[in-house]
Amino acid sequence: MKLLFAILKDRVFSTNMSQCWEVLILNKKMLKVFGEAFLKTLIVILGVAIVIFAIYFMIQVFGGGKKDKKSTEDIPINTMDLNEDELSTDDSSDSSADTTEPGSEEPASAEPISSVGHSIEVLNSTDTAGVAAGWQERLNGEGFTVSQIGNYETETLTSTKIIVSQEGMGQDLVSYFQNATVEVGTISSGVEIQIIIGTEDAQ
Repeated sequence: MKLLFAILKDRVFSTNMSQCWEVLILNKKMLKVFGEAFLKTLIVILGVAIVIFAIYFMIQVFGGGKKDKKSTEDIPINTMDLNEDELSTDDSSDSSADTTEPGSEEPASAEPISSVGHSIEVLNSTDTAGVAAGWQERLNGEGFTVSQIGNYETETLTSTKIIVSQEGMGQDLVSYFQNATVEVGTISSGVEIQIIIGTEDAQ
């Protein structure tokens, strides 16, 4: 009986030992698998972190260097642009001064020449008879010398026209007429001043 109990005890003990051993082996395998997975995950995380850091470092080094270089190069360029603007401003002021100075020295118009003592011809361009003779009498009474009178057959003028042989002449005759104009031209009759009476000044 004791022998049977001992045999049963040995079998139970051996069975328990084998089960415990199998549990230990299984736990060891699980720990190994878990450890390998953890190591792989840790390696992947470290690799990603290294790549991100490397990219950030390259951006800071190369990108920042270019920005600094560009900003330092912009300083002389802006200075040159400023100097060019100042030069252009000075040039424009000088050119404006050059253009205004000669303008201020422009010669004045010819000085008026008195019509007194110069030969004058009066022509009548209107259909009214005796206009030229009337003006001859009036102007001679004012001290002028009307040596010739006649009719102007080319056209009928509205305003009186004064043709002079020399610039500056005839200005003192304008006030005797309403809207007379003076122009320098050639006078075929040989006088120095020719007055063509228009309808506005027909007497």
